[in-house]
Amino acid sequence: MNSAIALSACLASHPWLAQIHAGSSGALLLLSASGRMELRRYGRQSLLDHLQAHLAAHAIEPVQHLRLLDMTPDELDTPTIDRWLLSPRPDYVTLLTEHAQDDRWTLTLQLPLELIHFDGHFPQAPVLPGVLQVSWALALAAPRLGTSKHCREMKALKFQRLLHPGDRIELTLHFEADSQDVAQNVAQGKLHFSYHLDGAHCSSGRLKVERANE
Repeated sequence: MNSAIALSACLASHPWLAQIHAGSSGALLLLSASGRMELRRYGRQSLLDHLQAHLAAHAIEPVQHLRLLDMTPDELDTPTIDRWLLSPRPDYVTLLTEHAQDDRWTLTLQLPLELIHFDGHFPQAPVLPGVLQVSWALALAAPRLGTSKHCREMKALKFQRLLHPGDRIELTLHFEADSQDVAQNVAQGKLHFSYHLDGAHCSSGRLKVERANE
């Protein structure tokens, strides 16, 4: 039996997997609901180790690459699969939608299943680091609100709900001016940010930043 076919057949029997797309050096995996729950509870490496053990139990050699898909790619020929298998893991959130109203931005974001920042925070219980939530708020606000990418001070930081791989979250951003620096032609003020998941508050804060006057 062709090795890719054998790999796909073996992995297809596992309840954590909804789709398997085998390539030359491994497979792209779309997780089932139970697979996503396992990822959230124990982390990526634990899940992949278990799947490699599943292959070994069926006399199939460990594969070089197993990658988790957020969604099925449009093209799934072998060269495309192989490129996905060798591509770097994501290090940034995925922007899905955005809209502005009265200088207030609302962004819908997806946390990639393979986001590299989950590896060390924590290896067996992946949650999105708070410092990264602040950093993303600054980075995403800068091109939309004209605010600086660095803050001088952080106030009223609240982290009330953990964020996990695969979560689809909503980020709101707006700038509140406090004073004007005429000499530098900038406004001093606060960047307000808040993250929500399914309507529930996850985190928020006020960041002291500058904004160039138009």
